[in-house]
Amino acid sequence: MNLKMLPLLLGAACGLSACASVPTQYLTLTPETQAAREVSFGTLQGKGLPLLVAHVQMPADLDRLYLTREQSRNRLKVADHVRWIAPLSGMAQRVLAQDMAAVLPHKAVFMPGDPTPPGPYLLLRVVVQRFMPTDSGQVELNADWFVLNTSTQHILAHGRSSLQVASRQHPRDQAAAMSQLLADLAQTVAAHLR
Repeated sequence: MNLKMLPLLLGAACGLSACASVPTQYLTLTPETQAAREVSFGTLQGKGLPLLVAHVQMPADLDRLYLTREQSRNRLKVADHVRWIAPLSGMAQRVLAQDMAAVLPHKAVFMPGDPTPPGPYLLLRVVVQRFMPTDSGQVELNADWFVLNTSTQHILAHGRSSLQVASRQHPRDQAAAMSQLLADLAQTVAAHLR
């Protein structure tokens, strides 16, 4: 072996070992209150039509396995070692359903995966345009939503929500802020259904 190649090989080996030493962080969204965390084990009896939260629609640049953050006006950063444990849209649907059940305790709210209720029900649809942390220390959620009565096909409530909350730059704090924004969205929608 040529002695001139030895420093190059040692440098490459050190570089590769440094890359492998960064552990991957896994994040999830969670309901914001203990009541919301426990609500999925409650009963499905409630007043009025039951509520079903549809799959939350998100742009493909946000609904990915790695945490996406806005760096500047037209530039996104995808984290190298920070991943969601599941697709963001599916987690958002689950957490939003749990938050809705917590803020509407007298209404039956079906969780993702539950069978579609027989007969008429209310359907909550959410279309997200923006849901991410920024380098300025904010986490933003911009979404259109509407509640449809499936038996009459009438929209009972609708809105465009633009929500922000301050967050530290650590991914764990950003995920908690994103969970808080879903709870805020649940409060906004519930206010139109009471």
